Amino acid sequence: MTLNELRSALQSILQAEQDPDVDWPKVSRLCSNTLAAVKREPPDYTDDIVYVFLEDSELRQEDRDYASVQRERLANWLEGSEIISR
Repeated sequence: MTLNELRSALQSILQAEQDPDVDWPKVSRLCSNTLAAVKREPPDYTDDIVYVFLEDSELRQEDRDYASVQRERLANWLEGSEIISR
């Protein structure tokens, strides 16, 4: 998986979680599929926050405060990885 593919997948997940009526089964599938792809073919650049985010969709569903912090951390990672992906 390339860094750009990972970034795109993560942005899709973040967008799905921003919907007023979050489809959590869909979010869970997106996370599982992305995590499997990352494990199969790790991108050149990643961070633990990516793995934590992809593994914790159930926790984000149950705890809004945790979800907010995780989304913010991932957004920061995405911002930093944009520079690297150029």
